[in-house]
Amino acid sequence: MKTKKPFLIFLFLSFPFILFTQPFSSPCCRKPIEAIENLKMWRLTEELNLTEEQAAKIFPKLKKLRELKEKRKEEKEKEIEKLSELLAKKAKDEEIKNQVALIKENDKKHQKECEKLEEEIFSLLTPVQQAKYLLFHLKFGARLKGMIKKWKRF
Repeated sequence: MKTKKPFLIFLFLSFPFILFTQPFSSPCCRKPIEAIENLKMWRLTEELNLTEEQAAKIFPKLKKLRELKEKRKEEKEKEIEKLSELLAKKAKDEEIKNQVALIKENDKKHQKECEKLEEEIFSLLTPVQQAKYLLFHLKFGARLKGMIKKWKRF
């Protein structure tokens, strides 16, 4: 027993150092967007009272919608950057006009694709679920912003 006591004391005292020297690798913190999406799906399932069959059909469409929006955001950033470059180098009006038209046209295409996916999602929901879906998206964004503000205070 005397030989175990010093070892146990050493282990007890060194545990906090071992614990805090390890990199923090919570899945929640590594990929916050994924964590938010998982939370969103879970809350959506609860609030709309989705069946397993509905969830299996809706979630891939929601994922595709999110990916579509992310892709458009990246594309639009590049298009806006090019527009800024055209303005900075004092390009011809025609070049600027064409770039503006391209941005507007791509926005319209993106909006149509998103609307099509939203309609596909709505077709899988009852009228009550459709109403709850709309309200959920309005409230979820506001709740998320509130949570982020609270976290920033700490």
